[in-house]
Amino acid sequence: MYDIHVVLENTPGQLAVLGSVLGQHGIGLEGGGVFSAESDSHAHFLVAEGEKARVVLERKGFRVENVCQPLMRKLKQERPGELGEIAAALADAGINIVTQYSDHANQLILVTDNPELAHRVTQRWSITRE
Repeated sequence: MYDIHVVLENTPGQLAVLGSVLGQHGIGLEGGGVFSAESDSHAHFLVAEGEKARVVLERKGFRVENVCQPLMRKLKQERPGELGEIAAALADAGINIVTQYSDHANQLILVTDNPELAHRVTQRWSITRE
């Protein structure tokens, strides 16, 4: 999975166009969100095909800032405070969380300024595949 960061104009309809373009090319969104700051909106979405998403969006004139593999971790929903614990573990290692959201399977999605170290520091919360 990949996090794709797209900067949109903060105007009505931009998200609709982004979603339509991706859908027309068979690219589904597995989680994410849009956050607005003044005249721009920053969309971060989890997609299976990061480079394909970049290409189709850029061909339609969208500004794709970054495509990266995010850190995906699982917090125990029944245990309050785990987000604070994982954020503190990253902060103690000097790692900044750039973006945080969840996917459709309630997994924590993190984009950090040091992905390799963040991966090691957060092994306790790693997702186990069967």
